[in-house]
Amino acid sequence: MKNQQLSLDDRQVFVAVVRHGSFTAAARDLELTTAAVSRRVKALENRLGVRLLNRTTRRLSLTDAGQQYYEDMSRLLLELQQTEERIAGLASEPAGFLRITAPLSFGMRYLGELIASFHLRYPAIRIELTLDDTLQDIVSSGFDAAIRIGRLQDSALVARRLGAFRQLVCASPEYLARHGEPRIPQELVDHECLHYTNLESPHDWLFELDGKPLRVRTSGSFGANNGDVLCDAAVHGMGIVCLPEFIADRYLDDGRLVTLLGDYADKAPLEMFALYPTRSFMPAALKLFLQALSESCSSPESSAQT
Repeated sequence: MKNQQLSLDDRQVFVAVVRHGSFTAAARDLELTTAAVSRRVKALENRLGVRLLNRTTRRLSLTDAGQQYYEDMSRLLLELQQTEERIAGLASEPAGFLRITAPLSFGMRYLGELIASFHLRYPAIRIELTLDDTLQDIVSSGFDAAIRIGRLQDSALVARRLGAFRQLVCASPEYLARHGEPRIPQELVDHECLHYTNLESPHDWLFELDGKPLRVRTSGSFGANNGDVLCDAAVHGMGIVCLPEFIADRYLDDGRLVTLLGDYADKAPLEMFALYPTRSFMPAALKLFLQALSESCSSPESSAQT
């Protein structure tokens, strides 16, 4: 909305408020006063004859009409921006603002270095990264894309495969000394297992036996929605855990965890995807970022509609 774009109108201001989640943050990005932003949104509502935002002292939320208007206007404004860029011959340097959400543990290990390298290459692209293990609605939350690891839920979003990670069943030597080591997956039912609660069926662990899937129903007294917390619990002898390799590797290297049931091929690999609202009007900045992320994973690219 800055940098050689059309002068701001009320529709652009409204979209900025939703994307940033507050009048204050939008005003800062648009270089306006908070009062001016509030007036522009109110003027838009008056012109349309509907309320677009529910306002409280703590937060903003979209009305049903506001949700529809935001989705349609975001698409139209992006199409307008792309048309202007084509007419102007495109900017000499890629620019834009991206809001990305990703899982906490993965983001802490991978995305800081990646984004720093990406910034050196494209300094005019600004990125706001939110690390969160909950599965947010990226459209209503104003994100341009979400990084997801694991099985995807059905949605109207576009999914681009970025890579995959092995899953490893692990426990500490202290736990195994006290409780013994399971030799086959079925013996997990006699052990304390730690569960990642963001999965649709966190207690069902999948293995492979003679080329066929084997599902084992596990139980345990602790679950969490973050892999690092589960890993720490396993390191301290609380039970057996199934973790992606990017969380478990450091503990396997120093012996605080050991792998189990390797002959049964563990569970199926965890695939990583980028989710975004539409294939037709992808901002150039997002396209470049996803390309950099895909290259860093050194995995063949594929895309599908979820």
